[in-house]
Amino acid sequence: MARPKVVVSLCGNTVEEMLEDAALATAAGADMVEVRFDQLWIQREAVIEEDENEEGDRKRRNREPKWNYIPLPIEAVDVEASINAFKSGIRIPVIFTCRPVRQDGGFPGEEPERISVLKFAIESGVSYIDIEDDVSDGDLNGLKGAITGSTKVIISDHSSSTPSVEEIIQRVDQMAAKGDLVKICYRLSNRGGALRVLEAAKDIGDREDGPDVALMGLGEGGDWARIHAPLIGTRIVYSTMDESMSVMKQGRINLEDLTIAWDLLEYD
Repeated sequence: MARPKVVVSLCGNTVEEMLEDAALATAAGADMVEVRFDQLWIQREAVIEEDENEEGDRKRRNREPKWNYIPLPIEAVDVEASINAFKSGIRIPVIFTCRPVRQDGGFPGEEPERISVLKFAIESGVSYIDIEDDVSDGDLNGLKGAITGSTKVIISDHSSSTPSVEEIIQRVDQMAAKGDLVKICYRLSNRGGALRVLEAAKDIGDREDGPDVALMGLGEGGDWARIHAPLIGTRIVYSTMDESMSVMKQGRINLEDLTIAWDLLEYD
């Protein structure tokens, strides 16, 4: 069974942090990286906590840091300069994402401003542009009409709880008509939801003419569809270079851990 292409969603809230993460992902063997451009409008500040039960600096250093995330105004980011920096600083294919607040993203502006950012990214020649399934038909057609090169369209959704297997498959088929790849990340409340995502992904992967999909979840069991992607026929898997304990709790997976799992399961 062929291994899927692996996308690393870049960590960081500045261009410099994301470029550093992209270099690490490239060296680690990632096939693509996802630039979460909307994260540039979020400032991250460490929260300093005192714990009376801790003794010494060593234990304090071993604690996972906590952060405050502060939204920034729209004018805080130079869109053109930032996109050009990513274009010149990343050597592997890029998925460009600018997630709105309604889809758990950080972009603070109005929808016309966000569509303009996406159009600029298309004009810069990104490999993939991520467009949410809930954008208006006019905006979707406008963005697709701006594509003159080889940029492909990912139709995505990050706002749904997990429905039945049949409903997941139906939703994928509806979204597939709009773009080249369907990405859905469900909010998981239990392992049952994770199993439904896994089953739906396998049913779609078993089709000879099925659409390209990346189905996953956030929450308990969210990493199952990622780990078993080669077995169920998924062609693209999202991972991270983040090594913090929160990755596992969120259902995401580190690239190194993903590779180790595939080796142990003999997914070649």
